[in-house]
Amino acid sequence: MIQPQSLQPIYLDANATTPVLEPIATKVMNAMLNHFGNPSSAHITGVKAKRLLEETRSLGRDLIGTQTGELLFTSGATEGIQTAVVSAISGYLENEHLKYESPVLLYGATEHKAVPNTLVHWNKMLGLNARILEIPVDNLGLLDHNFIAEHVQQAVMICTMAVNNETGVVQNLTALEETIRAVNKNAAWLVDCVQALGKIPLVMDSTSIDYAPFSGHKLYAPKGIGFLYIRSGRPYTPFIAGGGQESGMRSGTENLPGIVGLKALFELLKSDDSAFHSSTQLQAHRALFIEALNDTFEVVSYHSELALSVATTINFSVPYLTSKEIMDLFDAVGIRVSGGSACSAGATSSFVLEAMKLGHWECENAVRLSFGPADDSEFIAMACESIRSVKSSLQKMYLRGCGESKSMLPSCIGLTQLVYGSQSCWLYVTENSEAFVYNPVERIIPKLSRIILTQDLKCKAILLKNDSEEQKYARNNLHTSLGQHTLSDKVQSYNNQKWVLVEERGNDTVSYLLKVRGKSTVRFSEDVSTCLFSRELTCSSKGASFEFAASEKNAAQPSLVGCNTIEEAKLWLSDTEAKILDVREQTEHDASIEHIKTLFELSDSSRVINIPRSRLANAFLENELDANMAYLLICRTGTRSKSTLQALTVSGFMRLENLNGGLALD
Repeated sequence: MIQPQSLQPIYLDANATTPVLEPIATKVMNAMLNHFGNPSSAHITGVKAKRLLEETRSLGRDLIGTQTGELLFTSGATEGIQTAVVSAISGYLENEHLKYESPVLLYGATEHKAVPNTLVHWNKMLGLNARILEIPVDNLGLLDHNFIAEHVQQAVMICTMAVNNETGVVQNLTALEETIRAVNKNAAWLVDCVQALGKIPLVMDSTSIDYAPFSGHKLYAPKGIGFLYIRSGRPYTPFIAGGGQESGMRSGTENLPGIVGLKALFELLKSDDSAFHSSTQLQAHRALFIEALNDTFEVVSYHSELALSVATTINFSVPYLTSKEIMDLFDAVGIRVSGGSACSAGATSSFVLEAMKLGHWECENAVRLSFGPADDSEFIAMACESIRSVKSSLQKMYLRGCGESKSMLPSCIGLTQLVYGSQSCWLYVTENSEAFVYNPVERIIPKLSRIILTQDLKCKAILLKNDSEEQKYARNNLHTSLGQHTLSDKVQSYNNQKWVLVEERGNDTVSYLLKVRGKSTVRFSEDVSTCLFSRELTCSSKGASFEFAASEKNAAQPSLVGCNTIEEAKLWLSDTEAKILDVREQTEHDASIEHIKTLFELSDSSRVINIPRSRLANAFLENELDANMAYLLICRTGTRSKSTLQALTVSGFMRLENLNGGLALD
């Protein structure tokens, strides 16, 4: 495998936030040290600070194409959205000449959640009690103009976005304006321009956009600073009241260092010798990324049309890898991407892709790769090289045509746990390339079938945890996907010289005992209490649920404190002569073994063991771990290693430490 030149982070999540460019950071620091005056102070230091603030405002107006509109400094786009919504609703309520029979608030289905959540909150708090309607989008992510035309006549406010933060899709603002204003001249129109600045041209005075929030940290300025464009004459209500700063429009001492950061950004954007690349160059960079992704993953789905999106955003999925698996693998070689929107990181599915009516897999496993318009060609080339560096690791499990499937087969032999959400699917492979599947899960079938087909396995049985239609549907789909590689789509009992499979049915339960000659017995069952023998392993569908018989468990478990820093971990390794147990997947481990050796100052990899969390049950069966040995457990963030530590302590392992926070601590 070709290792990347460096494991210095290759940051490809610019839509979430960006680093502060050095010339911007320099000017921010200079402002903090030398131009620290309060812009409201009357002395010379304050006057100088005020001049910097107003110079920034003037540059900003010029940059977004307005001579008459207001430019209000804010803490960021979220405050700008709050201010615009409060202003629009308050303005409507105070206007005695503008009353709708059935007022509505409209927003695009793919808007950042800050928009609909704000509409819901202030609609209730201000007593408007309007209907809140979501504007549908088509499968390209473009707003339904017919829906807008049908409902905008009663619209107090309509909220759209210039560029989507997840897909990069650009809305046709000119066509939107024609649709809105042909019916309603008074509706307050907010356009989220957070992802637009520096990527598409903006001329506010040539449009009837009423409010447009911007955020500095999305384009190399510091966090905590943004600005809101307000069209001249449109309603405005101060969102923050107090000392009357910003001409009474926003109280509170201005964030002058942040504003100076915006000034430096504006100057770079307007410079003829700017660090920002042309749209043509950005499209060339995107083409290189797409080529690298296609070469690495073989089958990739892209979720937006190139011609309809900004070049700096690529939203994609791989049919046989979850978004977490891709992020884990990329993290192993220093690449930072996100699963959809960073602001929706806790979500299980992308509402943006759901609105575009993409399939369940794409919605739940989308990855967003976003680079910055100032990233140079050398960086792009290095990033593409790092993406390609994971290909050889992936070939061991997932890629066809690698010509090495037989030599790679040992990584599949035995028991493998495939997890999706809260469900576990189990794959057992014999040394004769015979496979058994328990609890087929619909979303895991692409990965499962790819492993079986790539490794040329013969699926002897597909075992269902119950007789539900969901289980039968998944079994049939898997059987169809495997074709000639499966011998039966029904549960049977087998008995040959190598192994025995026995089905046992109770009143409400079903269990399958797989006894492989010379191996421990594996029981696939939802009833873990049926584990009767000391070396019998029970595997269920409940997450990572597997238990040895009670006689194997250790009642007195050690306290799970762990190491909180790399230095603590190195000291513990030295004191105990422990081994490092990497519980990440083999693809992740292979991609970063040199980094692990460097990080823990190891001369070779003999003290590093890789047993993926998905293969822990198999490690028990094969006695691959020594209960008397000391192990430092590691993974990407400490989550998988912590759950592994808990399982090991239950089974009698006492000399264990977890690297809390994982390799992300580095």
